[in-house]
Amino acid sequence: MSEYHYVFIRPGLPRNRLVQDISTACGVELTPTENEFIDRAGNLGHAAVEVEFTHEYEDDHGMPFKRYDSLLTVRDFDADPKRQEATARRIFENLRALGRYDLILVRDLQELLASSGAGE
Repeated sequence: MSEYHYVFIRPGLPRNRLVQDISTACGVELTPTENEFIDRAGNLGHAAVEVEFTHEYEDDHGMPFKRYDSLLTVRDFDADPKRQEATARRIFENLRALGRYDLILVRDLQELLASSGAGE
């Protein structure tokens, strides 16, 4: 089974600003999808970024997933875990630098890699 990197984000509103901020952080325009679970997606060339405006993950492994409105998933097309993590960390840091969001970066919903509060 593939392992993905996730950035949980709050607040998830206003959505238009969230989408623009994530697009800027990723360096690619996010477009609406037909997938019932993925609201916006973008192609980085080597990886997909997918945004869900809501999610149903329960708190687990000491991580308060329910506290976060939105979810960004990074999937490397070649399942290269190092490149995928580097991509996820870059996006996380770009979002963190905005100072607008509470964020956590996790690997495979199992391991907390980084966290940041709005204004930090």
